[in-house]
Amino acid sequence: MKRITILLVSLVLFSCGSMAQQKKYVSYTVKNGETVKSIAKDYHITSKELLQLNPDISRNLAPNTVIIVPDRNYGKAETKVVEVKEVQRDKKTYDVLPKETLYGISKKFGISMEELLAANPQIADGLKPGMELVIPKPGSTEINPNDKVTYVLHTVVKDDTMYNLSNRFQVSQAELLRLNPELSEGLKLGMTLKIKPVQNGKRYNSVSNENKAGIENNVKVKRGALNENFNFSKEIKLVIMLPYNLNKSSDSTKTDNFRKSNSLLNIVTDFHLGATMAIDSLRNRGLNLKVKYIDSENSTYKLQTIINRNDIENADAVIGPLFFDNAYWLSKHIEAPVVVPFYSKNQSANSANNLVKAAPADELLQSELLRYLERNYNGENIVIINDGKSDSQTKLWQVVNKLKTFNNIKDISVVKSEYGYISGGKFSDKLTKTANNWVFLVSDEMVTTASAINSLKGLADSFPIILIALDKGKNFDSVDNNLLGQLNFMYPSIDFLDVDDTKLNSFYKTYQDKNYAIPSKYALKGFDITYDVIARIATTGTLELGLNAGKSSRLSTLFNYERNLLGSFENHGVFIIQYNKLLTPVILE
Repeated sequence: MKRITILLVSLVLFSCGSMAQQKKYVSYTVKNGETVKSIAKDYHITSKELLQLNPDISRNLAPNTVIIVPDRNYGKAETKVVEVKEVQRDKKTYDVLPKETLYGISKKFGISMEELLAANPQIADGLKPGMELVIPKPGSTEINPNDKVTYVLHTVVKDDTMYNLSNRFQVSQAELLRLNPELSEGLKLGMTLKIKPVQNGKRYNSVSNENKAGIENNVKVKRGALNENFNFSKEIKLVIMLPYNLNKSSDSTKTDNFRKSNSLLNIVTDFHLGATMAIDSLRNRGLNLKVKYIDSENSTYKLQTIINRNDIENADAVIGPLFFDNAYWLSKHIEAPVVVPFYSKNQSANSANNLVKAAPADELLQSELLRYLERNYNGENIVIINDGKSDSQTKLWQVVNKLKTFNNIKDISVVKSEYGYISGGKFSDKLTKTANNWVFLVSDEMVTTASAINSLKGLADSFPIILIALDKGKNFDSVDNNLLGQLNFMYPSIDFLDVDDTKLNSFYKTYQDKNYAIPSKYALKGFDITYDVIARIATTGTLELGLNAGKSSRLSTLFNYERNLLGSFENHGVFIIQYNKLLTPVILE
């Protein structure tokens, strides 16, 4: 027999009812000697704001005057502790086969991935063929009242800002972003945030205290075949080419690659700061780097001028220009490898032998997800949700046709929404209790998404459900992560931030200390792409050889390059991510 302790973190939110009962403002009776200024200071607002709330009062307040003030308890988060479970299980072992995954093994033995991880803590560093695993017996749990773990949670309400949340809960903005990577896209009403972890009633600091100068030690190849063995004698010539000096017209330029809230100037600045941190890190490791920063001005005329000056012909790699069309033009006019940082709809149709596409194409998300599911299919019942709209019908039949090629595939059921809504009754005769139910959501419509999830949540206790999406898009912005955890939500992504990774946390801290700002996703991308390009050149001598040398994973990006039929190198690095019931996203592959 083997005693195994499993730590379960319970993240418990206010119910919708309790939130609805909260009041943003309450009545207050003025006491003798109090003034507008003193009351405003006590409630952390300005005198002007207090007078705006009470337009009928003057600055000379009389005692016993009833006024309106902010409710101190409005929007506060609650925490709850769920006790640790101690499990008695029979010891059974299993030798891992090549290409097996945690998900596949857990399904093979009818246990959860959390149970498998708890019984085999050594696999946190990666699953390897031939590794002997302890397979716990499913079921039988007992409460152990000794250990307690929980998070403080908060549901975003109107007028919340990063600044006031940081002050209210006494945590840094960097820590909030670390625990909630989705904040890099902005604070949204109704969003559920992890505020801080609590252990035995006390907050513990999970941010690494590693030396800032040691950021070069904060990047590792998490998995894959790239074996970094640097040649420190080689001088590596790198060009960073971005539109630095933007005039008014180009500063307002937006592309479909970037969110409208991010100006081009901010994107360029953040990418540059991330790239320089990668360069500093590798120099600290001893690499001989000669780096040139060139302003492309978002202009092919300027690019021609740069070529005429021979500024870049002998470079080992050029990172940029930022926009695909300019990068493609440049690759046709020089021999040096040109690395395009961001995705463009034009990249699938345009290729060159020296063009490196660092961002996976949108269609790869769907194909890599289905490829993963095909390898791990084990008789699951399949249900597909669709909104019936023409733009999602093509995806629907792509998914159906691919699923039909799976070995021993069973029936595939399709449930379509009516005016965006789906009743729970539509699912009841489609789901089964005797096998896992893979429920695909093939729709990016917000109403259909919310309706489907609300219907499925009532069935999650009776049926084993895994909700699968082709992408975690804007239609999930207003969906409670608790519900996604209950439904074992699975999706593909080109980015993944492990909030418990000390390497990532140290990067955040170093970046903030150096730049007085929280790193955006563009800063992370600048770091990851630059670091990976240099590391591959330093390992193999040229970028082309380096791109063929295997898969690597950086702070938030997976790099897995393949040369396409037209000659370009394309990054096929896609994470397959699944939420567990602890609201912890887990990389399945």
